Amino acid sequence: MARIRPILAGSVLLAFLSVGGVALWYRGEAISADAAATKAKAERDTAVQANKEAVATIDALQEQSRLDSRLTASLVEQMRQINDGLPAQGQQLTDLETQNTDVRASLDTLVPADLRRLYNH
Repeated sequence: MARIRPILAGSVLLAFLSVGGVALWYRGEAISADAAATKAKAERDTAVQANKEAVATIDALQEQSRLDSRLTASLVEQMRQINDGLPAQGQQLTDLETQNTDVRASLDTLVPADLRRLYNH
């Protein structure tokens, strides 16, 4: 019986040390998991913010695209109106040249050489 007590005491001590070691290992894993969860939450928050900024940029670009489309359509309409008016304006100039002697006389004069060079370049 005297021999059994030290063995029994050693076994109990070994069991307590084993349980304590396992508990410390689990605690370390829990700390690591908590740190990983905190990091994941921070990364999620960063991603959410980046996503909000991307959505705002996309919205701004879409609005700019709509504005560009409206301006382009307006310019196309203005060009159409100008092109539609060119033949009538040309005809008015021709009529003025043929019907008004003052205009005809002015058009028959020579263009100064300096001015002619500007037109030719």
